[in-house]
Amino acid sequence: MLEDNGGHVVSIPETADPVIASGQTLTNASKDTDTEATVVAGERYAITAQEVGGFYFGIADVTTAANIVWACPAGKTIVIYIPLGYTTLHYATDTNDAIGYLRKLSDRGNI
Repeated sequence: MLEDNGGHVVSIPETADPVIASGQTLTNASKDTDTEATVVAGERYAITAQEVGGFYFGIADVTTAANIVWACPAGKTIVIYIPLGYTTLHYATDTNDAIGYLRKLSDRGNI
């Protein structure tokens, strides 16, 4: 059984059921620069890092190592749960010009 960081049972990340029109492109021109994406509190998201570089994430400024909660290496997909009360996902990349994709997951059929 696979669980996300909130203890919720989830599908294999690559087979997750995304919500149509919820995708966001994540990018950073300069590595190790904190950037923000808007998310919905209490929801699950799939994040895919393209082959250019990896991403790291948190619910506060990720230029402080203690705030890094999730990491997604290049070419991989992870599933995260946004804690209640948070609507901003902070992220940075480990290389310049990395590209990734963030999409909200449906509550139905992806367990």
